[in-house]
Amino acid sequence: MFKNLLIAGLAAIVMPAFAAEWMTDLEAAKTKAAAEKKAVLVDFTGSDWCGYCIRLKKNVFDTPEFETYAADKFVLVEIDVPNDVSRVGGAENAAKNRALCEQYQVSGFPTIMVLSADGKVLGGFVGGQSNLQSTMVPLDAALANGNKLAEAQKLQGAEKARALMAVYSNIPSDMQPLAAPMLNEVAALDPENVTGAQSILQEGTVMNDTLQALMACGRNADAALAVINNALPKVSGANKDTLLQAKFDILRSKIAQAERAAKTEEDLLALKPLLLEMVNCVPEQYRPAVMKNVEKYLANPAATLKALKARNNK
Repeated sequence: MFKNLLIAGLAAIVMPAFAAEWMTDLEAAKTKAAAEKKAVLVDFTGSDWCGYCIRLKKNVFDTPEFETYAADKFVLVEIDVPNDVSRVGGAENAAKNRALCEQYQVSGFPTIMVLSADGKVLGGFVGGQSNLQSTMVPLDAALANGNKLAEAQKLQGAEKARALMAVYSNIPSDMQPLAAPMLNEVAALDPENVTGAQSILQEGTVMNDTLQALMACGRNADAALAVINNALPKVSGANKDTLLQAKFDILRSKIAQAERAAKTEEDLLALKPLLLEMVNCVPEQYRPAVMKNVEKYLANPAATLKALKARNNK
């Protein structure tokens, strides 16, 4: 009995040494990070409903190994949006946390974001990690970004523009919108667009305008396709992929609607232009396989029509 009490007492003394301290006030955390010359690690989490969040906390954040790793690098902050608001002290705090999620454009949980002490996004990751080693990879990359940012701020002119662009390029693409001020600074330092910053900003404007135009289209598929086709030549990379995916989905919906209305083989053959246009929305490596399916679809319209009617009658 005494031995068990002694062990329990020792555990109560020892365990707090291995428990990383998590703040809940982001502004206070940034102030502390500035004083201690650290970065801020923010865990946007749903502590009582998000399975990936719960496992990340258990397998990584609650381990003594993480506490040792993070101790001299990060001020830790948990921004929790639980179903049970009592976990964060009530509805008012829950609402504040939801507002922070919106401010930092959190679209999935968990989102782990590394910020400089003055609030600049340096990196992070979205989604679960199974162990400390895999978690450290994006966190170390964010810390390296912070060091590069500090060095870049000492430079001037084109040299500073290149250094800042290197930092921006190393930020995960889904967090880059939060680094827009950095990109604006690069563009101002680089009027000849050597870094490509101005091109990125222009594409951002095109994408924003396109989104607004698509929202105005409502359910008019043809109008939406016209908007996308107008924007596609003006964008590249991930922006182009996003528009092609949207175009693919619209075309697929149009084809499905036409299939439900099809009464003859000629009705199906008339879908060929839409089908070919949809093939061109697919990444190049997959187009041959998709094209084979389209050719099979069109080669025997009678069989295709029969299969469609059977499916529609279920």
